[in-house]
Amino acid sequence: MAETTLKTLIDKFRSRPEWQHPDAAVRAEAVLRLPASDHELVLALAREDADARVRRAAVKRLDEVPVLAEIAATDADPGVRDEAGGRLAHVAVHQHDEAAARAAVAGLHDPKHLASVAKGALLAAAREAAIRALSDPKLLAGVVREAQDPKARLIALGRIEDGATLVALAQNLEQKALAVAAVDRLSDPDALEVVAAKARVSAASRRARARLETGEPAVAASVTPSVGPVSSDDEAERRAYDEARAALEREAAAAREREAAARAAREVEQRGEADQAMLARREELAALVAQAEALLGQELAAARPAFQELDGRWREAARGVQMEDLRGRFEAVEASLRSRAEAARAELAAKEQAHLEALIALAGRSKALVTKGVHASLRDTDHALREIKEALEHPGHFPSRRDRETVLGRLEAARRQLYPLLQQLREDAEWKRWANVSVQEELAARAEALLGEPNLERAAGTLHELDLRWRQAKEAPKDKGEALWARFKAAHDQVKARVDAFLAKQAEEHRENLRQKETLCEKAEALAESSDWVKTAESLRGLQAEWKTIGPVPRTLSQRVWERFRKPCDRFFTRFEEHRAERGREWEQNLAKKEALCEKAEALAASTLWEEAAAGIKQLQAEWRAIGPVKKSRAEAIWQRFRTACDLFFDRYKNRDAHAREAARQTRERICAELEALAPEDAPPGEPPEDLVGRVQAAQTAWRQAGGLPQEELAALDARFARVRDRLLELYPRSFEGSKLNPEASRRRAEKLLARVDGLLADLAPASASEAQSAFDLAARLRDALASNTIGGREATEQRWQSAAAEVEAAQTAWKRLGPLPGALGRALAERFESACRRFAELRPRSERPRSDGPRPERPRRDGPRRDGPRPERRPRR
Repeated sequence: MAETTLKTLIDKFRSRPEWQHPDAAVRAEAVLRLPASDHELVLALAREDADARVRRAAVKRLDEVPVLAEIAATDADPGVRDEAGGRLAHVAVHQHDEAAARAAVAGLHDPKHLASVAKGALLAAAREAAIRALSDPKLLAGVVREAQDPKARLIALGRIEDGATLVALAQNLEQKALAVAAVDRLSDPDALEVVAAKARVSAASRRARARLETGEPAVAASVTPSVGPVSSDDEAERRAYDEARAALEREAAAAREREAAARAAREVEQRGEADQAMLARREELAALVAQAEALLGQELAAARPAFQELDGRWREAARGVQMEDLRGRFEAVEASLRSRAEAARAELAAKEQAHLEALIALAGRSKALVTKGVHASLRDTDHALREIKEALEHPGHFPSRRDRETVLGRLEAARRQLYPLLQQLREDAEWKRWANVSVQEELAARAEALLGEPNLERAAGTLHELDLRWRQAKEAPKDKGEALWARFKAAHDQVKARVDAFLAKQAEEHRENLRQKETLCEKAEALAESSDWVKTAESLRGLQAEWKTIGPVPRTLSQRVWERFRKPCDRFFTRFEEHRAERGREWEQNLAKKEALCEKAEALAASTLWEEAAAGIKQLQAEWRAIGPVKKSRAEAIWQRFRTACDLFFDRYKNRDAHAREAARQTRERICAELEALAPEDAPPGEPPEDLVGRVQAAQTAWRQAGGLPQEELAALDARFARVRDRLLELYPRSFEGSKLNPEASRRRAEKLLARVDGLLADLAPASASEAQSAFDLAARLRDALASNTIGGREATEQRWQSAAAEVEAAQTAWKRLGPLPGALGRALAERFESACRRFAELRPRSERPRSDGPRPERPRRDGPRRDGPRPERRPRR
């Protein structure tokens, strides 16, 4: 089929498809979506399109080796040439046909593509042809390292002439045979010494040392490198190298045998085992299939009738013959043509729909322009009117006749409305051009006035404003517009020269300011993560103050450099505030803990449990030292509070005996005062106070529990207490009836105790008729009577005295528990009881008295703690 040019193909379409779009990017995308039936169009685009992107997209759709080779050699764009070379390399790598693969390699010119073919081509002929076309030692070394075919690796190694590349291969190759082959190619003794010392494969090292010792020359480049050992005294190593070489040769022979077997199998498959008649039928059917497949590259309009003619011939020739492979190929062509036809119909429908939508959009834009009226753009109105005229003259294809009539009617109506509007807009534009003359004269006068403006910054702004206004009023009649433009431009250029010089100087100042601010940014960024809070805060405030002294920077960079400087400052001060807040919370917590300790210390400061309080104060002092700091403004106050409480306790602890006595004195005086308040000396008796008995009993109990005092003070206070208590008993005797404090009941119990002691004395020492006898005579008589008593003997006498002594002691104990005995009668009873007890003690025989050598009674303790214990700490430490 004759080659069709791009122009001829374009002429076949009345509407413009996407591959004819003025935008090259749209055309390139459209080429990638073209169906296979447009192969000739793709070929024409690859050769003739003006944009390299479109040609490159078309090359991606091509597989013909001659065309790709032509494009790779002649196209003006390197990207297109590279794409064509890549397609050729793909064909050469994956092609099963040797002739096609060789042709693809012959069309390659890029060494990278040749190297990829040499490493991975399926056919050995393609690999060898690519290797022979390579000359770059680095790419050949890559083939030696990465090629899968051992023979290709040896051939590539044989083409390397660069000594440094050979040394690198001999050192780094891990395949023993290839490493030794690289050593055989080396001719420089220094290179052999390097390989002998650093080669990864020990065989390469030994081969290099052997060549150094024997002086054997290097293998020539045209000779396939030897892979056998040369060390005659190492038979094991020789066998290893022989086995490696034999393995390479066997692998190459096996590859050749596989290729021959494949060719033979294809020939057997083509010839078959049928008879000559069946072979002829198959060849006939194969020819029909080939003709049908050839139609796939033709246009659909010519291919479909030709295929129908071939289909009749196929049905006639294939009757009674089962050749599924050929039938499948023929049916595949039929399905492809059918799908192409459906795609063509769908594409035509899409184009018609797109054409319809474009005209509807044009009608909508035209209606919008008519609605705007004189406010519409002259350019848009003129452009829309031209498009409407083109659409009416060449309406193209529509999905339906109704759509055609509707859209064309709307366009005709829009044309009739737009034409007078366009005339009016043109008249308005002409009038505006005449009006712009006065505006241009004003702008020229203002530009000339700027020649004497001393403030160049203001001049720059004004000049920019004049430029904008001149663009708005640039249209003017030609005879006046040229003169005004020349006048404006002359003044404009002079002012602009001065402004440019000023702006250049200002830009230099801005650049210097920018450099200074960027330096401050770097310093701030270096301090952003610092934990030296106070010093860093002062440094950053200094940087901020310095920032304010620096002048402006270029407007486009001002916000960015300011945000860069503000970011580390905000970062640090945010961290600083968080630190201060955390520290404040910690201070508040520590203050609360110390206030709690102060409260405990103040509670212990007034305690009289000296040892327990001293231990508690010590514990509080230890806890105080373990608590962290508080806010500086409150630290001294809280410390003084705690210290005052501790000092108060230790002052009291030092004088604890005096404090105990003073407390006992105050307690006893308070008790006496409370009772005296119940019965003042000068007040007449009246109604008894409320709960008099309970209050007196409580006072008496508290009096017994009060601490000790010196004998003189205690006696005086005891007398005061007894006096006031007895006064209350005398004033309100009826109130105490029935209670333990009832004087009458106490008197009766006292008389009984006295009678008991007197009875004991009467039984043990009867009185004589003469009471005037001395106590000495009475005692003598008592002793004589007891001594002369012969009834119980001495033991009975002792028992009687002991029993009597026990009863007297019990009576003394009961006397102490008696209630008060007020008045003279009470005092008399007390004196009589004490007298009777003394008499009993005097009359008791010496042998019956308690022995004086027994254990001495325990000395009563002094009130308050002992002084021999550990002294508490005087003052708490901070």
